[in-house]
Amino acid sequence: MSIDASSKARNVSASSGNATLVNSTSRSQDERSEKMRARLLAASVEVMRERGYAGFTTEMVAQTARVSRGALLHHFPRKRDLILAVHKHLYQLAVNSSAEIACAATDQSTIIDNMLKDAENFFLGDQFFSVLSIVVSVSTEPDIKAEILDASRNARLAIEAAWVDRMREFMPRPLAEIIVYMTFNIVRGYAIRTLWEDDPARYAEMIATWKSLMAVLLLREGVDCTI
Repeated sequence: MSIDASSKARNVSASSGNATLVNSTSRSQDERSEKMRARLLAASVEVMRERGYAGFTTEMVAQTARVSRGALLHHFPRKRDLILAVHKHLYQLAVNSSAEIACAATDQSTIIDNMLKDAENFFLGDQFFSVLSIVVSVSTEPDIKAEILDASRNARLAIEAAWVDRMREFMPRPLAEIIVYMTFNIVRGYAIRTLWEDDPARYAEMIATWKSLMAVLLLREGVDCTI
């Protein structure tokens, strides 16, 4: 091999090694960045759950995450950015959970109970009241209100659509749509009511009545589905 050829080969090898090092470093930085974002979001959810929107501050989030405020601002320069990210994160958790439950619901005899349980998991849990706090609080902030409402609408419609798709395997689509619509609105309504009156016994009575009505509806439509 000539001197020139040998030199070129060494240069190519060095360039390849440098590229590998750069890629590895880049991946490592990306991983650290993602871990930090996840840490900040987890802290944000905790602060939102405990203090609500009114008590939600970047200082409190940084303190809860045990990072500097500068580290937080590097990822979320404005409080607005953090609020949007928290809202999206909470709904993504709900979407992922609902999709998993819906995909696993293959038994016709239990699918409606599974859907009801999914609705209760979200609307009667901390996630719903955290996002509700955000939605209500940004109603007077036009620069963020539209994005929050769009994200809320898209997430909930996606969850309802997943359940309709699963249930229409056992019943006509229009029937599946009305059952899903009724179920989620009933549970959502009770969740709102718990803000001033939480009566589990009355809720259980209401759900029992709802199930009886659903049984009559399914029987009328010729659907063999136990509730």
